[in-house]
Amino acid sequence: MDRLVGADEAAQSEKQGVKADRPEGLARDVTAIKIGDCLLGYKAVQRRMRASRWNHFRGRMREIEKLIRHRHGDIVPETDDALIYVEVIAGLALVEFKEEFVEVVLGWAARWLPWAGKADIEDVIYERTKVRFSDLSADALGHALHLSYAERSALDIRTIGAFDVPKRKRAKLQKEKRRQRDRSRKEKQRRAAGALSRADYLANSSSQVRPWEAFGISRRIWERRGKPMPDATTISDCDPMSLAA
Repeated sequence: MDRLVGADEAAQSEKQGVKADRPEGLARDVTAIKIGDCLLGYKAVQRRMRASRWNHFRGRMREIEKLIRHRHGDIVPETDDALIYVEVIAGLALVEFKEEFVEVVLGWAARWLPWAGKADIEDVIYERTKVRFSDLSADALGHALHLSYAERSALDIRTIGAFDVPKRKRAKLQKEKRRQRDRSRKEKQRRAAGALSRADYLANSSSQVRPWEAFGISRRIWERRGKPMPDATTISDCDPMSLAA
């Protein structure tokens, strides 16, 4: 049974909740123990910490970094269009951090474009602050980064669009992919349950075997007679009867 502590120990219990030996993902909380309106004391309990909310800026930044690693490696090479990455990050950071976005962009550029001078980065930042800026759409980012649909699919990028496939068409393609996955999953479940594949079923179906031909009768007459199946030796020994008989 959990130990009850007095009210004077509640604050101390709450401070001890951040101990290093606490299991990861758990936080200490203090719960009041009452019977009616009578306060008996407090009980220190552990609760599961709520996962941090997914941040749209960080999610897009991680996907841009994934794209950079795929295209260039650990750093962006010094090319004419290299600063486009800084421009995109600056646009996203301006919306997310407002007036504090400058330090974010400078720090990011120092990691991925170490060859770029601070003056060049500040020029990009200045250009961003000159315009009335709003959050970029997924397709606008896709055009800015010249991200193709094939590259987007290969890298599993989800928050950035593609310059060669519009959003509506991407939605249709994604829907068809889900259908294919569902069909494949259900097919595996049917095979695991012992169901025959369509090819096996057709190979053993009456319409393929055509047992009525062994009796020399039509399919309708064969069905009226109860669908008898011929013996293998009978099929090889007897001649088929005429359908007119």
